[in-house]
Formats: sequence, structure tokens, C-alpha cells
Amino acid sequence: MNSPSSSPELPALSVSLPRDRGLVLRNLADFQTELARVAAGFVPGLSEWDLRCGLPLHLFADFRMVQDLRVRQRELGVIPTEIHLSGSAPVRSLLDCLCEAPSSADALEAIYLQVKPQLLKWIEAFLHATRSVYDLPSAPLLEANRDLLRGQIAWASEARPRLGEPDALFQARVLVALGDLESELAVLERRRSEPVRLARRIGRLPLADGVLPRGFSARATLPKAPTPERPYAERERFFAMNFMMEMQATDSCASILFEAPDMPWDFYFDAARHMWDESRHATFGELKLKSLGMAFHEVPLSTTAYRLRQTLTPHDRYAALTTQEADAFPGKHAGLKAALEHHDTVGAMTWSYDIADETQHVRFGQKWLPGLIKAAGDPRSPDQVRADAENWRANVLAVTYRPDSLGLAPTPTA
Repeated sequence: MNSPSSSPELPALSVSLPRDRGLVLRNLADFQTELARVAAGFVPGLSEWDLRCGLPLHLFADFRMVQDLRVRQRELGVIPTEIHLSGSAPVRSLLDCLCEAPSSADALEAIYLQVKPQLLKWIEAFLHATRSVYDLPSAPLLEANRDLLRGQIAWASEARPRLGEPDALFQARVLVALGDLESELAVLERRRSEPVRLARRIGRLPLADGVLPRGFSARATLPKAPTPERPYAERERFFAMNFMMEMQATDSCASILFEAPDMPWDFYFDAARHMWDESRHATFGELKLKSLGMAFHEVPLSTTAYRLRQTLTPHDRYAALTTQEADAFPGKHAGLKAALEHHDTVGAMTWSYDIADETQHVRFGQKWLPGLIKAAGDPRSPDQVRADAENWRANVLAVTYRPDSLGLAPTPTA
């Protein structure tokens, strides 16, 4: 769609003081943070496997970009608040409008093919006003942001034919809401909102269930993991298929990224990294199956774990994810040992990087769970929340996944 303006409104940046420029960078960083969080909320609803795997990378790239912007705003004399205040982000009305997208495809269309092109215009104007010796250190950041947006817009444009026909009424509403983008990014002093303490509920977000990717059949339960005595070929097929199921962990991380209450900004950065890692792990399974000559889309998938975790508060859900990862290391190391013994290079790479990533995720849980509990006003201790999560996994998640007709103990994936 056409953008609402062709001449972005900016403060008189060519003669502005350092702090004024820092405030504009803060606006940009806060808006891009919240835009990425909204996009993350729609990840579980994407019906195309490659888009479901690919979007988390683009979202983490947004957070890497914002991280650099925050460093620069500090250098210009604007110190970020201890807690990221989501209600103070510029153009909150536009962000809330995006949460009402009737489908994840419509959200992708609106965010990447309406909002980001307009944001790109604004950044290009900002960059033009920055090309002087005074604020030259900001120029490479703005250039990197510009290039990032161009790449994301190209990615979404290529995917557009597979998104179906957009909801014209919703896209028109976004276009109207987008009219405030430029003027709000230029507001130097913004009102500080009260911190959000409860799980966020805005528009259609969070999504209660994930969508089964197109071309995949549904799996209601999990088969029993083959024992070490079984042939290695059987075991490597099973674990490759199990890695595909980690898309549910991607979806849960994405929902936490959207729903979490107001926290230190670094929490969202780590949550975005966690989400991207899990999408990579699902791709590990795809690559492994391809190396075995198997069609990966013929593997039955499930949304059960995601749907069940959505019944939990964000901090309980986070505990369920990170305690499950902590408990899985013996099996992961056994898988790596077996891959090495059978000269399975692809399997060894899969297990090695999975172990490295999951080690980091356990650290994330140790670092951020206490803050999530405190933000939610939950009187339980972190140890009690972890214990409750382990109990929930054993008596809800595992029982639901158990193939009762065979009486087999399940090995639930993330």
C-alpha cells in the first residue's frame, strides 16, 4: 500500500543539541522494540514453514539493531529507564492496531509492507540530517538500520504471493494509524507510563494455539524414544523428527516476548535470541532429515505443547521451558556421543550446537525468572516456581502427550 506521507517530519536535527538527537534515537529504539514484540506475537499463526522459521531471525536482528541504538543514545546523554516502559513507546495506537490483525499473514503484510517502508523513509531523512562532523558516529547505525529494513521489506515482498489476499479493511485501518508515525517519532519529551505488571492482552494477541504449517499432518501424541540398543538409523530418524517439534518452543518464546510485563530491555533481547535459537533447532531437524533422504514435510507435527503452555502465566511458561531444557542435557550428550561413534557429522553438529544454545537458555532462565516473578507480583520464590513447572510438565504436558493406547511413557519435546 502507499505510505501516508512522502516527506517525513523531523525536528531541526541539523542544528540540534546532542541530547535532542539522543531522544530521537530513544524514540526509534522504543518503537522498533515494540514493533518487533508485536510481530513476535503472530509467529505461532504463520502457516508457511519457511516463514515460521525465518521470521525469528528478522526479529532478533531488530533487537541487535536496537541494542546499538541504545548505546548511542547513552553517548548522547539520554540514559534509558531501568525498566522498558512499553506504554511510553511512540505511536502506541498504531502498535495496538497491529495487534488486531485478523491473521498472522495480515500482520506480516501490515508490519513489513506498510509500517517498515514508512519507517525506512523516516530513517533515510534522519540519516540525511546526520551527515555532518558533529554527529557522525550516528551515521553508521542509521545506515545499518536502513539496510536492515530494506532487506526485511524485500523478504516480505518475496513472500507476499503466499500470504493470500490481505484483509483490505484492516490494512486501511493500519494506513490511517500510520499517519502519526513521523510526528510521534519527533516528540523529544514523552510521558512516562506506569509499568505493565500483568501478561499483555492486546487485540488478538496472544494466540491461544499455533497453526499447523501447510503440508504437515497433525500429531496428537509423541512416540517413545528408541532405546540405545535400537539400531542407530532408527535413533537418528527419531531425534531428527523430534528436533522439528521444537517449532513449538519457538512459538512459546515468541508469545513470551510479546506477553511479558515490562522488564529491563535486556530481557527482551535474550528472549528474542532464545526464540531464534529454537527456530534454528527446528531447522536442524529439517536438515538432518534431508541428509537421510527423507521429505521433512511428511513428519507429523503438533501444537499441543504450545497450546498447553499458553494456559500458564508468562513466568510459569518461562520456567516450564527453561527447566525442561535443564533436564534434557543427559539425553543430548548421549545423542552427541552416539553421533560421534557412528561418524554422523550432521548429527554431531546438530547436538553440539543444540547443547551450546540450550546451555545459554538455562542461564537466561536463571537470570530472568526472578524478575518475571517479581514483575507479576507472584509471592512464590523462584525455586517454588521451578518446582511447580516441573510438576506441571510431569502431570499435564507429559500425560497429554502419552500415547495411552500403547501405555508408553512419552519423551516430550520443547
